[in-house]
Amino acid sequence: MYMTKLLLPKKMLKRKRLLKLSFSISGFMMVLFALVSYYGQNAGNFVMSVEYDAFQRGIVLSDEITFAVAQPQLMTQPISEARDITYSWIKLTDVSQANGSYIDPEYDYIAYTFYIKNEGNQVVDVIYSIKLTDIQNNLDESIRVLVIEDGIETIFQKPDQPDALGNYPTYPSTLPETKYFLSDTIVTRKKISNFLPNEIRKYSVVVWLEGHDPDTTDAIIGGMAKLQMIFAIDDES
Repeated sequence: MYMTKLLLPKKMLKRKRLLKLSFSISGFMMVLFALVSYYGQNAGNFVMSVEYDAFQRGIVLSDEITFAVAQPQLMTQPISEARDITYSWIKLTDVSQANGSYIDPEYDYIAYTFYIKNEGNQVVDVIYSIKLTDIQNNLDESIRVLVIEDGIETIFQKPDQPDALGNYPTYPSTLPETKYFLSDTIVTRKKISNFLPNEIRKYSVVVWLEGHDPDTTDAIIGGMAKLQMIFAIDDES
């Protein structure tokens, strides 16, 4: 496959095909962006699961709010290709109304909506974390991770670095403020305190390659990023 330039610094391209995008999730969520690689061509389904102890104590998942079928795992077919996009192109209303995967007919990004429920008989604290488990070609410099928890949006990105003159990138007003990854390997960590029996939380997770990011250049062609989102019981509290 031959590629022209992906993105010039601070300038969006005209929606050129960028990267192969596919899911292969182990633990909870694992996201792979790739161009010509084994992962981009042959990655399996997108699998979501809670930790074993949490499932044993009644923490379950479903892509339907009725929980007619409560499961320890949810799966979807991989997305085959991805382009650079930007936040304002994401159809967030459609994403939040979807059951499971939302496939945008115009733009390429990962979007999945699901529910988590406490079907146990105890009040528990649950911690979820999103971690980077494998990176190639510094793709983590360009991706954005949006978590929508019961309608509240939070976007995460890796901290920007200054250029040779010490200047940091500026972004258009159409991009909401973001929070930085907690570390090189941890995107975010959050506690769900006092998760009551029969309580339900709704989540949408969106991952995309931000075209306004100056790190979205030819250097990331063939890159890959794996992320893992894990729900676990917090017994220490």
